Amino acid sequence: MKQTLRSIKHAVMGTYLQASQVYYTVAGKTVECNICQYKSNHLASDGWHQHVICPYCKSTVRHRLLMAAFSLLNEFGFDKLIENKSVLHFAPEKHLEKVMRSKAGSYKTADFLAEGYAYSRIDYNIDISAMKAIGDESFDCVIACDVLEHVPDHMGAIREVYRVLKPGGYCVFTVPQKDNLKQTIEDLSITSPQERERIFGQRDHLRIYGDDFVDMLTACGFAVTGIDEHFFSKEIIDQYVLFPPILSKHPLATNYRKVFFGKK
Repeated sequence: MKQTLRSIKHAVMGTYLQASQVYYTVAGKTVECNICQYKSNHLASDGWHQHVICPYCKSTVRHRLLMAAFSLLNEFGFDKLIENKSVLHFAPEKHLEKVMRSKAGSYKTADFLAEGYAYSRIDYNIDISAMKAIGDESFDCVIACDVLEHVPDHMGAIREVYRVLKPGGYCVFTVPQKDNLKQTIEDLSITSPQERERIFGQRDHLRIYGDDFVDMLTACGFAVTGIDEHFFSKEIIDQYVLFPPILSKHPLATNYRKVFFGKK
């Protein structure tokens, strides 16, 4: 019964979204998702921010900021980092995966998942901090959006990404960063999900990052560029919602998102 209701709800939502796209294509739109091309007068909201979630592909500010960098910035464009390159994508988002897979020369996915389950979309079931199944200098680009905050040995993960990248290759990271936090807050002794949520913002987070994330990447050998909304025009920012239209008042919110490109 529950499965039937979910199927009906999904079908109704799909029909509504399709009809809305016909309307906004004709009448014009205020915002657009640069990943799935969903159009509307505003995006949906979540528990952290208002009007930042694409109802169709579920992209958030970090995903659209990443797509804008790949699409609009020459230094970090698809043609330099993705097209005809070997790409490893951790915890791949469905619609981002579709874009990357269509452009990359070789595209592999990875995640660290529970034993006893089959995941058809994942090529490597591996810990990003111990990628023993992957040899040195195997990939041109490694993408991991909001992954490192879940990893106990996150510095080991960054070193491993550096190891598996070819010379001149790029890592692409996003992490949650509390506003105006200088030093990352971490305490691996905290195991209570409720306490982790209180301190780090989410039950399965092990830390919340500060401005020192760049220092962590450079300490592992990367030359780092942090991309935020200031790299784009106001028109592009507003059109693709590359910055929250309304800042969150939650004390642990990441209002000022960045995508970090690290060159080996």
